Order: sequence, then structure tokens, then C-alpha cells
Amino acid sequence: MNNTVSTKSLKAVGLISGGLDSTLAVKIVQRLGVDVHAMHFVLPWLTRPGATIVDVARQLKIPLEISFCKEEFLAMVKDPKHGYGVAMNPCIDCHIYQLQKAKEYMLKLGADFVFTGEVLGQRPMSQNRHQLYNIEKESGLQGKLLRPLSAKLLDPTIIEMDGRVDREKLFAISGRSRSDLLRLAKEFNVQSYIPTGGGCLLTDKNFSKRLKDLFAHGYQDAADIILLSLGRHFRLSDHHKAIVGRDEAENTRISEQARPSDILFQLEEFLGPLVILQGGNPPFSVIEQAASLVRRFSKFRDKVVTVAYWRKDEERDVHHLQPADISEDFLEKAKIEHK
Repeated sequence: MNNTVSTKSLKAVGLISGGLDSTLAVKIVQRLGVDVHAMHFVLPWLTRPGATIVDVARQLKIPLEISFCKEEFLAMVKDPKHGYGVAMNPCIDCHIYQLQKAKEYMLKLGADFVFTGEVLGQRPMSQNRHQLYNIEKESGLQGKLLRPLSAKLLDPTIIEMDGRVDREKLFAISGRSRSDLLRLAKEFNVQSYIPTGGGCLLTDKNFSKRLKDLFAHGYQDAADIILLSLGRHFRLSDHHKAIVGRDEAENTRISEQARPSDILFQLEEFLGPLVILQGGNPPFSVIEQAASLVRRFSKFRDKVVTVAYWRKDEERDVHHLQPADISEDFLEKAKIEHK
């Protein structure tokens, strides 16, 4: 191995989530003298990158490319080549998708390689040895994908073999323990990163059930996905779904995301949940059910109340009705939740 080759001209694209692993990967590659450009993916249920990821990139002093996952990503989620994990999470296909996009960005920049914060054995589905090599191959990054935290346990990349990167300055971390990563964080003085927790919504069984329902009943485009993480969801017919806000903040966000053809429902004289009815041109029986949801999830479920409703693009044309009770059996059957 020729370790005398200069790395000053090397440029790399690093996938960063803002978490500890990807932050450490950046630090390691920067220490090699490589010009690092970060790439971050915003998933469809988000409208913008979190402020923290911007702060992390700024502290690392690296330019940040934001990639918004939309229709192409959702087509992959709907029919993943490598299947799902515990819910509707296509982890292997998702890794391949992101790395393919990183390769495109690498070629655009004229960069030399792509790197990630993946750790061998940390995730059984997508980070076992076989899948790490398979993901590298299917993304088209054979020999150009560096995983600096586990590199010494994996086959060397081209830049290691030709001496442009010193393999001895890379690491041999594996498994699910965080101790080695936390030790490295102290060594590199990494103090700001997004804590581990929460995870991808596609691993959440309730979110996944809502997504399956959406794909089965009138999915239009990526804008539909944002609402899946908000409120309570009820399937009122094959063509109509109601979403019930759980607090004032959700009411606002649901209203903002409603389509012009959606019908909005609220109590006439009291504060309470906002309900939107999706699907367009509902029969009056479905309108009554949506209005009953407003009453059922308000503080006035035992009182006679009036519900106002209007189509979002016709806010001046407001209608009113006094909703009837809605049975708990109906709610149980209609709700779109994991059981």
C-alpha cells in the first residue's frame, strides 16, 4: 500500500443524518484531509429539514445538499425489491436509493467517493456484512463507498488500495454497542448531534397502516403523506377519510395541509377539534359522520352542539348541522390504527 499519495485533492460526499454515527464519519474523513460535502435526505412526511441538521453541518464547516424524497422514493416504498422490515420500512431499498442519489451528486461535484456512518452489525436487516456489500453493488458504488467507522473490517475501497486514504486511520467498530462511538465522540470533541431515538416513521406500525390505507384508497401525490403523522384517522368509505386534530397545533397544521377540495368541520360556538374530510363530493351520510367526529372528540360530546362545515376553497359558503351520536363500534371499525 502506497501511503505517500497526497489526499489534498480528494473530495467526498458524506450522507449525514445529524446523528452521532454520521457526524463521527465526517470527522474521520476530514482528518484524512478530504474536502467533505454533506448530503441529507428529507423524507416525504416532512416539509423541510430540521434546524439541527443545518446547525450540525455549520459546526462541521461543510456545505450541505438537501434532497427531498418525493414520488420516486414513495414508488420504492410501495413496492420495494428487497421487502420490508418490522412494518412498512424498506431499509435495504432505502439505503440503495439514497446512495444512488449520492452517486449522482458525487459525479456532479467531480468527487472521488461517497461515505456513510454505517456500522457493521448495528442493524440486522441492512447493516450485516452481506447486505452492506449488496447495497454497495446495487447503488453502483463498488469500490467507491467508504464506511470509515467499520472500514478495517470490510474490503478496502479503491482510495485505500491506491494509498490516497490511509486505511490505518480508519476504524474497526461493529455491533450495537455505543461505547466505542461515545469514546470516539470524546476523542473528536463531538458535542452537538441529534440524539438517537424515534427512528424512521416507516418502522411505526400505526403510520404504516395509514400509509397502506392511503395507497389502497386514492393516493394522489407526496402531499398526502404529510397528513399521515397528524391527528386521528378514520376510513368512512372507500373514497372518504376523516382526519381529526388532537390539539390546536394539529388543527393548524391539518388545515394548512388540506387540499382545496377537502371539507373542513369545526364546532360553531366552542373550541374543539378540526376535522377534514378527504375524497371530494361525499354523500350527506358521510358528512354527518365527519360532523359527529367533531362532537365525539370535543369536550362537549354530551351536549347538543352545532358544527359548521365548508369546502376549503369556498370558505364563505358555510353550512351547519347538529350531529348525532356516533357509536364506539363504528369508531373502532373505522379508525386506521394498528391493532
